[in-house]
Amino acid sequence: MNAAVGRRPGNADTRGDIVEAAKRVFAAKGYDGASLRAIAREAAVDPALVHHYFDGKASLFVAAMALPFDPRSVSDSPTSSSVSVGARVIEGFLTMWDEAEGTGSSFAACVAGMAASTSVADAIREFVAERVWQNKPTNPGESAGLTRQRRALVSSQLMGLAFTRYILRVPPVSTATPRQIGRWAGPTLDRYESGVID
Repeated sequence: MNAAVGRRPGNADTRGDIVEAAKRVFAAKGYDGASLRAIAREAAVDPALVHHYFDGKASLFVAAMALPFDPRSVSDSPTSSSVSVGARVIEGFLTMWDEAEGTGSSFAACVAGMAASTSVADAIREFVAERVWQNKPTNPGESAGLTRQRRALVSSQLMGLAFTRYILRVPPVSTATPRQIGRWAGPTLDRYESGVID
Protein backbone atom coordinates (compact mmCIF):
# COMPACT_ATOMS: atom_id res chain seq x y z
CA MET A 1 0.00 0.00 0.00
CA ASN A 2 1.29 3.45 -0.88
CA ALA A 3 2.22 5.80 1.95
CA ALA A 4 -0.16 8.68 2.58
CA VAL A 5 0.59 11.76 0.57
CA GLY A 6 0.53 15.24 2.03
CA ARG A 7 2.00 17.19 4.90
CA ARG A 8 3.64 14.96 7.44
CA PRO A 9 2.24 14.78 10.96
CA GLY A 10 4.17 15.80 14.03
CA ASN A 11 6.94 13.59 15.37
CA ALA A 12 9.73 13.80 17.89
CA ASP A 13 11.72 16.17 15.66
CA THR A 14 8.88 18.36 14.40
CA ARG A 15 9.60 21.31 16.68
CA GLY A 16 13.28 21.27 15.70
CA ASP A 17 12.38 21.01 12.02
CA ILE A 18 10.08 24.02 12.34
CA VAL A 19 12.82 26.03 14.07
CA GLU A 20 15.33 25.16 11.33
CA ALA A 21 12.81 26.09 8.63
CA ALA A 22 12.10 29.36 10.46
CA LYS A 23 15.80 30.24 10.46
CA ARG A 24 15.86 29.91 6.68
CA VAL A 25 12.65 31.87 6.11
CA PHE A 26 13.60 34.68 8.50
CA ALA A 27 17.03 34.92 6.88
CA ALA A 28 15.47 35.10 3.42
CA LYS A 29 12.49 37.36 4.12
CA GLY A 30 13.33 39.23 7.32
CA TYR A 31 11.08 39.35 10.36
CA ASP A 32 8.40 41.55 8.81
CA GLY A 33 8.26 39.56 5.56
CA ALA A 34 8.12 36.08 7.07
CA SER A 35 4.81 34.37 7.78
CA LEU A 36 3.91 31.27 9.78
CA ARG A 37 2.37 29.74 6.66
CA ALA A 38 5.62 30.20 4.74
CA ILE A 39 7.55 28.61 7.59
CA ALA A 40 5.10 25.69 7.69
CA ARG A 41 5.58 25.19 3.93
CA GLU A 42 9.36 25.27 4.34
CA ALA A 43 9.15 22.68 7.14
CA ALA A 44 6.63 20.60 5.16
CA VAL A 45 4.21 20.50 8.07
CA ASP A 46 0.62 21.53 8.59
CA PRO A 47 0.37 25.18 9.74
CA ALA A 48 -1.58 23.95 12.77
CA LEU A 49 1.59 22.25 14.01
CA VAL A 50 3.44 25.57 14.00
CA HIS A 51 0.69 27.01 16.21
CA HIS A 52 0.84 23.91 18.39
CA TYR A 53 4.51 24.46 19.24
CA PHE A 54 4.65 28.28 19.14
CA ASP A 55 2.13 30.92 20.20
CA GLY A 56 3.02 33.20 17.29
CA LYS A 57 5.70 34.52 14.98
CA ALA A 58 7.53 36.32 17.78
CA SER A 59 8.00 33.24 19.96
CA LEU A 60 9.15 31.26 16.93
CA PHE A 61 11.66 33.99 16.08
CA VAL A 62 13.03 33.91 19.64
CA ALA A 63 13.59 30.15 19.26
CA ALA A 64 15.00 30.36 15.74
CA MET A 65 17.50 33.09 16.60
CA ALA A 66 18.32 31.51 19.99
CA LEU A 67 17.45 34.76 21.72
CA PRO A 68 17.40 34.48 25.52
CA PHE A 69 14.21 36.53 25.90
CA ASP A 70 11.40 38.23 24.05
CA PRO A 71 11.93 42.03 24.01
CA ARG A 72 8.14 42.32 24.32
CA SER A 73 8.60 41.91 28.07
CA VAL A 74 11.26 44.59 28.42
CA SER A 75 9.07 47.67 28.72
CA ASP A 76 6.82 45.91 31.22
CA SER A 77 9.62 44.74 33.50
CA PRO A 78 8.11 44.63 37.02
CA THR A 79 11.52 44.66 38.70
CA SER A 80 12.47 48.03 37.27
CA SER A 81 12.16 51.11 39.47
CA SER A 82 13.60 53.65 37.01
CA VAL A 83 11.59 56.83 36.76
CA SER A 84 11.11 57.29 33.01
CA VAL A 85 9.79 54.95 30.34
CA GLY A 86 13.04 55.16 28.37
CA ALA A 87 15.12 54.39 31.45
CA ARG A 88 12.88 51.41 32.29
CA VAL A 89 13.16 49.99 28.77
CA ILE A 90 16.96 50.30 28.73
CA GLU A 91 17.29 48.85 32.22
CA GLY A 92 15.09 45.89 31.35
CA PHE A 93 16.81 45.26 28.03
CA LEU A 94 20.33 45.25 29.50
CA THR A 95 19.29 43.28 32.59
CA MET A 96 17.98 40.48 30.40
CA TRP A 97 21.19 40.41 28.35
CA ASP A 98 23.22 40.45 31.58
CA GLU A 99 21.35 37.35 32.70
CA ALA A 100 22.05 35.68 29.35
CA GLU A 101 25.82 36.24 29.48
CA GLY A 102 27.75 33.00 29.70
CA THR A 103 25.00 31.06 27.94
CA GLY A 104 24.73 29.98 24.34
CA SER A 105 22.26 32.82 23.84
CA SER A 106 24.52 35.68 24.90
CA PHE A 107 24.58 38.99 23.05
CA ALA A 108 27.93 37.96 21.54
CA ALA A 109 26.27 34.87 20.04
CA CYS A 110 23.50 37.07 18.67
CA VAL A 111 26.05 39.42 17.11
CA ALA A 112 27.89 36.47 15.55
CA GLY A 113 24.67 35.47 13.82
CA MET A 114 24.08 39.02 12.61
CA ALA A 115 27.66 39.31 11.34
CA ALA A 116 27.30 36.10 9.37
CA SER A 117 24.22 37.36 7.54
CA THR A 118 22.97 40.86 6.82
CA SER A 119 19.51 39.34 6.38
CA VAL A 120 19.62 37.97 9.93
CA ALA A 121 20.79 41.38 11.16
CA ASP A 122 17.86 43.04 9.39
CA ALA A 123 15.43 40.51 10.86
CA ILE A 124 16.72 41.02 14.41
CA ARG A 125 16.58 44.80 14.02
CA GLU A 126 12.99 44.62 12.77
CA PHE A 127 12.09 42.24 15.58
CA VAL A 128 13.57 44.37 18.37
CA ALA A 129 11.90 47.51 17.05
CA GLU A 130 8.52 45.80 16.64
CA ARG A 131 8.53 44.09 20.04
CA VAL A 132 9.75 47.00 22.11
CA TRP A 133 7.52 49.40 20.20
CA GLN A 134 4.32 47.35 20.23
CA ASN A 135 2.65 49.18 23.11
CA LYS A 136 3.73 52.66 22.01
CA PRO A 137 0.95 54.58 20.25
CA THR A 138 1.69 56.74 17.26
CA ASN A 139 1.32 60.46 17.73
CA PRO A 140 -1.86 62.03 16.29
CA GLY A 141 -1.31 63.00 12.68
CA GLU A 142 2.09 61.31 12.53
CA SER A 143 3.13 59.89 9.17
CA ALA A 144 4.05 56.23 8.80
CA GLY A 145 7.54 57.35 7.77
CA LEU A 146 8.10 59.24 11.01
CA THR A 147 6.84 56.28 13.05
CA ARG A 148 9.35 54.02 11.25
CA GLN A 149 12.09 56.57 11.87
CA ARG A 150 11.36 56.68 15.59
CA ARG A 151 11.23 52.89 15.80
CA ALA A 152 14.59 52.64 14.04
CA LEU A 153 16.13 55.13 16.46
CA VAL A 154 14.83 53.23 19.49
CA SER A 155 16.22 49.99 18.08
CA SER A 156 19.59 51.57 17.26
CA GLN A 157 19.89 53.01 20.77
CA LEU A 158 19.19 49.66 22.45
CA MET A 159 21.39 47.59 20.16
CA GLY A 160 24.16 50.20 20.29
CA LEU A 161 24.22 50.19 24.09
CA ALA A 162 24.30 46.39 24.12
CA PHE A 163 27.12 46.31 21.54
CA THR A 164 29.15 48.81 23.57
CA ARG A 165 28.56 46.89 26.81
CA TYR A 166 29.07 43.29 25.71
CA ILE A 167 31.26 43.43 22.59
CA LEU A 168 33.40 46.58 22.80
CA ARG A 169 33.30 46.53 26.62
CA VAL A 170 33.84 50.28 26.88
CA PRO A 171 33.65 51.70 30.43
CA PRO A 172 31.54 53.01 31.98
CA VAL A 173 28.85 51.36 29.83
CA SER A 174 30.51 47.97 30.37
CA THR A 175 30.88 48.40 34.13
CA ALA A 176 27.81 50.37 35.23
CA THR A 177 24.58 48.70 36.30
CA PRO A 178 21.66 48.54 33.86
CA ARG A 179 19.79 50.96 36.14
CA GLN A 180 22.60 53.52 35.91
CA ILE A 181 22.77 53.24 32.14
CA GLY A 182 18.99 53.56 31.97
CA ARG A 183 19.15 56.83 33.87
CA TRP A 184 21.93 58.13 31.60
CA ALA A 185 20.42 57.16 28.25
CA GLY A 186 16.74 57.05 29.15
CA PRO A 187 16.03 60.68 28.20
CA THR A 188 17.28 60.00 24.66
CA LEU A 189 14.92 57.04 24.32
CA ASP A 190 12.08 59.13 25.75
CA ARG A 191 12.75 61.76 23.09
CA TYR A 192 12.66 59.15 20.30
CA GLU A 193 9.44 57.65 21.65
CA SER A 194 7.76 61.02 22.00
CA GLY A 195 8.50 61.94 18.41
CA VAL A 196 10.68 64.96 19.23
CA ILE A 197 13.60 64.09 17.00
CA ASP A 198 14.30 67.31 15.12
